[in-house]
Parts: sequence; C-alpha cells; structure tokens
Amino acid sequence: MDSKNPKTVNNRLHCLAIHQLLWLCCNFLGIPVYAQVFPDTTTNLPIDVDFLFHYYDQDGNHSAVTGGQGTEKLEDISNNLIVNIPLDSTQTLDIGVSLNVYSSASTDRIDRRMSSASLTDVRGAFQVGWGQENPRQSTNWHWQAGASIESDYISTHLGGSFYKSFKDDHTSLWVEGKAYFDKWVLYFPEELRTTVQPTITTDKRNSYHLDIQLQQVINRRLNMALSTGLEYQSGLLSTPFHRVYFPEEGFPRIEYFPAQRWKWPLGIRVNYFLGGRTVLRFFYRYYWDDFGIHSHTISLESPIKLNYKWAVTPVYRYYQQSASDYFAPFDSHSPDAPFYTSDYDLSAFRSHKWGLGIRYAPYSRFTLLRQKWKAELKLVSLRWVSYTRSDGLRAWSLGGHLGWRF
Repeated sequence: MDSKNPKTVNNRLHCLAIHQLLWLCCNFLGIPVYAQVFPDTTTNLPIDVDFLFHYYDQDGNHSAVTGGQGTEKLEDISNNLIVNIPLDSTQTLDIGVSLNVYSSASTDRIDRRMSSASLTDVRGAFQVGWGQENPRQSTNWHWQAGASIESDYISTHLGGSFYKSFKDDHTSLWVEGKAYFDKWVLYFPEELRTTVQPTITTDKRNSYHLDIQLQQVINRRLNMALSTGLEYQSGLLSTPFHRVYFPEEGFPRIEYFPAQRWKWPLGIRVNYFLGGRTVLRFFYRYYWDDFGIHSHTISLESPIKLNYKWAVTPVYRYYQQSASDYFAPFDSHSPDAPFYTSDYDLSAFRSHKWGLGIRYAPYSRFTLLRQKWKAELKLVSLRWVSYTRSDGLRAWSLGGHLGWRF
C-alpha cells in the first residue's frame, strides 16, 4: 500500500476518526478497551464534544388544548450531545443526539380524566452531518440528515448549507436549505373520537426552509449581517387535539387551518466593539406570514470579558405580533368561519425576555476518566432567562453548555 497516495492517507484518517469515536463512546460507557484495538498515531486532529442541558418551566391560563382557557403548565428537560470529528484537514463528520422529557398539564386535558398517559412525554432525536471545506476557494459545504420521534409525531429531515467568503474575509455569504417530512399520530379530544372529522384529510406535514445571510466587516469595531429567507409548509398544519369552542354549540370542534402556509422573515444584526472588553450585539427582525401574523423582534446582548477566562452576558429581547386572521378567544368564533383556532401563540401579544449568561473558558488540560489520554476543557457556560407575555404567560429557563476537545 502506497503511504504517499492521497486516497490512502484519507482512508487511514477516516478509519482513525471512527476509531477515536468508538474509543470516546467506550470510555463514556465504562467499557474497557485495549491499545491494540485503536492503533497509535501522530496526527493531531482534535475531536470536539459538546454537551448542552436546558430546563424550561412555564405557566399560564390560555391552553389551546381546552379551547383557549385552562392551565398551560409545562416543564421540559432537554439534553443534547454533539460530536464533531475531523476526517482530514478539510472534511468533518458531526453527530448529534438529543433527548427531551416534558410534563404538560394542558396536554393532559386531551382526555377529561386527570393524570392520563399524555401528561408526560419523551422526544428523541438523532442527526448526522458531513462538511467539506475548500480553503483555496474560501468555501464550505455541509450536508445533514436526521430524525426525531415522540408519542404523536415522527419527523425526518434533510438539509445542506453553503458558505463563501470574499475580499480577504471581509464579506461572506451563507445559504442554508432544510426539508422536514413529518407524520402525525392522530390523537383527538376524548369527546370527539367517535365523530367524523371531515377537516382531517392527511396525517402528514412537510416544511421547506431557505435561509440567506450576508455578512460584512465595516471596520475593526463594526460588522453587520443582513438575513432573509422563505418557508413553505403543507399538509396538516393544525394540531388535532386543540379544541375550539363556538357560541351555542354543545361540542367543540378541532382546530382547523389552511393546508399550506408561507412565512417570510427579514433581519439585520449589528455587532459593535465598544472598547475595553465589551461588545454590543443588536438584532432586529420583521416577520410576515399568510395566516395574517406580522411581528417585530428587537434583541440586545453585551458580552463583557472580566478577564481572559471569564465573561458575563446580559441579554434582553422585546417581541410584538399581531393576531392571526383565524384566531379568536374561547367561545368567540363565528360559526361560519372557514378556519379557526384559540391558540394564544397566534394571538396579538407583546413579550419581554431578559437574562444573564456566564461563561468560563480555561483551555486547560486535565485527565478525564482516569485514562492516559488528555482532554482539553473548552468552555463551561450557564444562562438564566425570564420570560413574560402580555396574555399572562410566564416562563423561565436555565441552560448549560460543557465543551471538550480531545
């Protein structure tokens, strides 16, 4: 075998990456491994491993499951593991696994009985991606595929992105496209399960996303980015177990939407270095869709470096939207309305979100799991956020990020 053949070298690097991933998994699972299984090498291709944790808690009194009134109590715990493996100097393989466990009091009202099986649910997801960089042309391609599943929903997706920089990296273009193919497991409200539902003609939903971003470095202190895109959805866009109540009708109906939806966002991001150790980040987005919603988002955050290891980031976001053409509160819809919902996520409201993040990036080396190989701790971060909405919804969340480089 010719050790100088580029194809041979690449094959060896691919095998090495797989060996490194297996070694990593075995060590985390506590499975003993032996040196001869994973041959020694002098290459320096670090593997990045990131673990993300997020806890979210909310409460309110406008549940769509019970027609726009009732508890919105929800707790969600999510865990994500992302592994990025370099195959060679220009190619990368990334693998992501996530698990969400949530408890929803409102979903529990699909049945009239309290504490039904719908109270707690689990969502699992998997994604794999491959990236290819061309340093000579300053381009980067990335492809990905994945799937997720929970009790009433199965989803698969495909996607790809393209990045190119121009003019000594002062200008760059990023384009991403994704397609989601979803299938509902149809659960109806308990009192409607024996009735005919002529509004439900499919159990599928397809979504197609296009995102475009143009970035420009203005000077040493200022850089900007313009973003836009388009999203198209078709199929079952309503939620089968969302009730809608009408005046003088004895039974509710099921939420009903058109079979397609277009969405269009337009945003601008500005980062400005204030001097010292502070950066100001400003973002504005305008959003429109053909359900009748128009929204404005303004967010500010300012990372402040305390020293070369520690940084804190205060964050704030203001959001305002108009109501969908199909929204009305509990027992307020016109009986001849062609489409209808009492989901307050589609109502007119304003919201405020504020919080604080803290980040520690030591880049020090330590021994992990008492093995002879070393791991570099890239960062540890925490972010706490509080959220309030004008319709009475209140929420808070705590997120964490732990990153290693092997």
